[in-house]
Amino acid sequence: LGHANYRATYTVASRLRAAGTPVNLSLLPPKCDHCILGKQTRSPVPKVREGIRSTERGAVFFIDATGDQCTRSSSGNICSLDIVDDFSSYGWSIPVASKAACSSQLRTFLIAR
Repeated sequence: LGHANYRATYTVASRLRAAGTPVNLSLLPPKCDHCILGKQTRSPVPKVREGIRSTERGAVFFIDATGDQCTRSSSGNICSLDIVDDFSSYGWSIPVASKAACSSQLRTFLIAR
């Protein structure tokens, strides 16, 4: 869940000092590396397409295998294999039992196409 920010830390420390507890408020608390990394931003996804789009259906696919989901499906699958055709932007989402099973599902998908 993290920890309190500097303002909250200063407020609590100043109240403790007022209550008689010795607190040194001349130094800032140490910076947390995990907080600094968590607040970094990523570059946005470009709104304009880069590169040339495929000229025929099924020539180029974009593939993403998502990780373990929190809950299992009724058929026992916890991962998903997402496939998008570059020409038509049509997408398929294939439920799989694990990431290890993605290669066989992808092979089956490509043979069926």
